[in-house]
Amino acid sequence: MLKTTVTLTVNPSGACAKQPDTLRKALAKVSQAVLTDCNRYARDDTGALIASSYAASDVQAGKLVWNTPYARRVYYTGTPKRGRNPGASLRWGQKAKVLHVQTWARLAAQLLGGESK
Repeated sequence: MLKTTVTLTVNPSGACAKQPDTLRKALAKVSQAVLTDCNRYARDDTGALIASSYAASDVQAGKLVWNTPYARRVYYTGTPKRGRNPGASLRWGQKAKVLHVQTWARLAAQLLGGESK
């Protein structure tokens, strides 16, 4: 089982410390964006791997999981077929991070009422 974790660092003296519901909602929205972006690069031979990420992930808690018997193997090895997903890549989580981390940071900042750097 492959687990990809997203960590948001929040200044506890900020407004979110007084509004934990805001933080929970922001985490869920950012996690959903990260999951969607990661799946843009995930292997998609049959659809089972990507479907497993929606079933096994807990976006409310920021926990993203691709839960198939072969998820770890195809994350690191092989040659992804690009018939169903032309953007398929090994290490899809890392590829998504490189390409989208600034977008995720801006989204988090916007949802938490701060600024993105």
